Amino acid sequence: MGTSGQLDFLALDDAYAIAYVEASMARMPTWQMEPAAPATKVERKDPQLLGILASAENAALGELELDVFAWIVTAWFVTGRPADGQVKASYSQIARALYGKAEGGRQYELIDQALRRLRKVILSLSVLEFVGDQEVWEEREDLNVLHQLKTRRRLRGGEDPTVGRITLALDGWLVQQLDAQTVVALAWQVIRKLSGRSKRLALYLAAHASAFAPITQHTERLEIELCTAFYEELGISAARERDRRGSVTRAASRIAEHDPRYNRLDVVKIKNGKYVLRADRPTGGAVLPLPARTR
Repeated sequence: MGTSGQLDFLALDDAYAIAYVEASMARMPTWQMEPAAPATKVERKDPQLLGILASAENAALGELELDVFAWIVTAWFVTGRPADGQVKASYSQIARALYGKAEGGRQYELIDQALRRLRKVILSLSVLEFVGDQEVWEEREDLNVLHQLKTRRRLRGGEDPTVGRITLALDGWLVQQLDAQTVVALAWQVIRKLSGRSKRLALYLAAHASAFAPITQHTERLEIELCTAFYEELGISAARERDRRGSVTRAASRIAEHDPRYNRLDVVKIKNGKYVLRADRPTGGAVLPLPARTR
């Protein structure tokens, strides 16, 4: 996949490229990918802990922040899971993964802004802890994403790809979670083609990959009732139910267009007039291995 000196491991033309995000952050309901202007503070009910609010404040986390965070986490795995959480890279390496090529200028500026939002944001969310052999979701407050961020960049005049070095370090709690392999896998080529609601829904489905259950020998299914809690988690706030349902339908259709792992992904009316999002995939369709431990 790559080495510490050449971090070009997420290529947009590689259909098998896999990116990773920490499970708690994948599941947190405070990602802002809706069309409205992002807010610097968001509070939503945490689906893992009844009655507890998840929050993100000081900086907005949206589409680009998700992709940059996924790149950082994947880089941490590729470079051998350093105990200090440190990752060294360049703007050009991240830009090639995000855009397929490194042109500097606006690309580097956007990456820099996303990194600084990740450095600034403070999270309160549920974190997966291990009590003996049991996995337990517990509330954690005032969490940082990046412990350290140092950048050196030049944004004017033909940038040299070797200029604009970045040294960053994941915060300690994240390193502990990642070292325990509490991660969610994302198909990089797919996630980069999606935006808005479809990207948020793709993240949701990836975070709930283990909830799929067999329906035949070769197919497994996940059904999610379209309810207020689900809409809130996806940031869908339209007043009318049919408009909220339509947002999910369009997002599902967009994902199905780009992600061949799903045999079916659409909104279905079931008994009692209720609607569900139904996702079918081949059995074992989410088996995405982690990079091997090298330390």
